Amino acid sequence: MPGSRSRKLRDQLQALLLKERFGEALDCYRRLERMEADEPRWPHRRGDLLKRLGRLEEAVDSYERAVDLYAKLGFVARAAAMAKVVMAIDPDRADVLERVAPEPARKLHRSARGAVVTVDSDQDLEPSERTQTKRISAEAFPLVQTKGPGDMLRFTQPPTANHLDLDISEIELADRPAPSLGRLSERPPAEHLAQLPSMPLFAEVPRTVLGRIIRESSLVDLEPGEMLIERGTPADALYALIEGSVQLIRDQDKDAFVLSEGDVVGVSCLLNRVSYEGDVTASTPVRALRIAKDLLDSLVAEYPALGDILLEVLGRRLVATLVRTSPMFSSFDNGARAEVAAMFGARRAQMGTTILEAGKRADGLYIPMIGELTAVDANGEEAGSLKLGRALGQHSMLTGTPSTLTVRAASDVLLLRLSARRFNALVAKHPRMVVHLEELARQPSAPAFSLVPPPRTKKRA
Repeated sequence: MPGSRSRKLRDQLQALLLKERFGEALDCYRRLERMEADEPRWPHRRGDLLKRLGRLEEAVDSYERAVDLYAKLGFVARAAAMAKVVMAIDPDRADVLERVAPEPARKLHRSARGAVVTVDSDQDLEPSERTQTKRISAEAFPLVQTKGPGDMLRFTQPPTANHLDLDISEIELADRPAPSLGRLSERPPAEHLAQLPSMPLFAEVPRTVLGRIIRESSLVDLEPGEMLIERGTPADALYALIEGSVQLIRDQDKDAFVLSEGDVVGVSCLLNRVSYEGDVTASTPVRALRIAKDLLDSLVAEYPALGDILLEVLGRRLVATLVRTSPMFSSFDNGARAEVAAMFGARRAQMGTTILEAGKRADGLYIPMIGELTAVDANGEEAGSLKLGRALGQHSMLTGTPSTLTVRAASDVLLLRLSARRFNALVAKHPRMVVHLEELARQPSAPAFSLVPPPRTKKRA
């Protein structure tokens, strides 16, 4: 039977590699490639071995076959990584970029989502495969204050048809298992990757943009324990994880946050004037594509719709991280987390809008993504600017107590909002959640706001 022959050949391959009988191992790879013609890892690993042996021209031939197969199956990021490897061996082989076909990945991505943010048109897809598109920056409903109880600052609820959600998948919200330390990472199905944040960066852009992302980015390979990002360093790049797993550790987290293939790391670079807030360390052998912030800024200037894709990537990661790590949601199962995540909607606040008011309860939780916000204390004195990407209003919404600071939009602001009314309605259906939140509300609260440090002044000599 083909299955048993394939398993026997794989076992034989592993034994040959351990004995460093590389010539016979190359033959095993070739036989496996013929036996499993749609499996990209055989030409991929064969290329790795040929490269190690210095047989670069043959390695390039194997890598090209891997590029074609990865792209055909929807693993567009892996195909991009293989193209980078080819170009590192032979810089004149820019033609390999044309083999990174995004269309299969785009079909998978669109089949997994009701609406997508895209730069490219869908003219190349069949009518049955076309999907509704959305523009986060243009379609976000404005924050409009409305009448409510005297002790609460309340905003109107958007009509259901205008509620712009992020369509966050349960895969993004589930706790990830501890990764294996094996040399070969398990490859998730392409349908799984289609639901993760890195997919639109490769699948929903024109070929010209994809080509620039591949050509002008860099591959990063790490061994377990090596650091990808260091806390406190300038947020100057976004990393798309191609293979392996990393762990993110921030000051406010009790446990490490596991990210793996299909995730993006370093989303802080999509915020303005910030540093990375956590250490990111490889848990297994890791391959990542480093996409510089300067490159993203340049592409957004040329293709403004790409800015909406980056906003979706940022918003999905901010919400998923909050829901997975905040003590507020720690008792929630994956289904309840998904319900909470679906309640977040993109909203716009015009300059001068008061989002939180000292002495009044908040009617929602807010995560600002773009713009500037200032905080004013109860005495009317300015306390400073607020960090983007940090949740506001959690403590007030949790405890029902007034906000201690007033927060205003110092410019037009785009933010994510979770309505207290909708959240409380969900919690009321789950007694376990009610008990957890009541216990949490009785605990001393952590600082509710994170201010941007004032600029350093140079000392005079």
